[in-house]
Amino acid sequence: MKFGAGLWCLQATATSPRHHSAAYRGLLEDARAIEAYGYESLWLSEHHFFYDGYSPALLPAAAAALQVTSTLRLGTGMMLMPLQDAERASTLAGVIAERYAGRLDVGLGLGYRDTEFDGKGVPRTERVARHREGMRLMTERVVPHGGTVWAGSATPKAVARAGARGQGILLSGANPLSLVRELAQAHRAGWEDAGRPGGARPTVAALRNVWMTDDPAEKAAALDWQRASYVLYAGLGWSVAARDSTPTMDFRRDADKAIADAVATTIAGPAGYVIDGLHEVADAGVDTVVLRVGLEGASSEAIRAMLGRMADQVVPAMEGVKAA
Repeated sequence: MKFGAGLWCLQATATSPRHHSAAYRGLLEDARAIEAYGYESLWLSEHHFFYDGYSPALLPAAAAALQVTSTLRLGTGMMLMPLQDAERASTLAGVIAERYAGRLDVGLGLGYRDTEFDGKGVPRTERVARHREGMRLMTERVVPHGGTVWAGSATPKAVARAGARGQGILLSGANPLSLVRELAQAHRAGWEDAGRPGGARPTVAALRNVWMTDDPAEKAAALDWQRASYVLYAGLGWSVAARDSTPTMDFRRDADKAIADAVATTIAGPAGYVIDGLHEVADAGVDTVVLRVGLEGASSEAIRAMLGRMADQVVPAMEGVKAA
């Protein structure tokens, strides 16, 4: 099992105000620290027209973090491809992948907020076509330089298409393990049914809410940070449809239940407890865990300290563990 950290959204929220320059400067400091701990990747996230300055341009931020590191991979989780100029974004991504030895993982999503499509002047009826064109251009311009192109979705059909293309997927941290397992299986089936393009099974990565600590008070604080971070999702209007044994998670219509369900996915506690929880994640079909630590209210110092403990006590114990 491999490990990354995310999501860096570069926000300045009402409860955690800061100058935006501090957010971007902090990204560079965090990238250096995460690389020093030995993590494989750091992931950024994109939104538009939200009050807190949620990062609207991921590629310049990724390039800045790549500039101050030498082994760390930078991922976009997700770049909202229908809202981008596909020619411009793919050209820039190709240049970044070439300049930084292929350490760029471009995750592409469809987007879902009406405000963003309206603000960009993009009809939602065009989003699938724009996404496909962006995916094609990104693949042509990033992959030849050693970078990768990823898909993000919460539906079996969509992740199966990614598998059929030989592309990895990055799954939401709010997804319960039942949904993670279903999506991982659909992804693998899509790859196998397509004749196993590329020869090696593409990666299933999943954001997971994890906080390793022996301190009950810090555990309680981490759960509060998780809860606060999902309150922001209510403002963004995010939702996950019901799938088999997994109930709907709708931050628009029933925010309290959705927030509680998302927080309930958290693996928080001592090293042994976290290791057991991560084995369950691997059993669900996950190759790479992106630790969801960019939490509302959590200081950079607390995040770095926790990532350091994870690197010392948990990551070595998961070495060699493979997805089911």
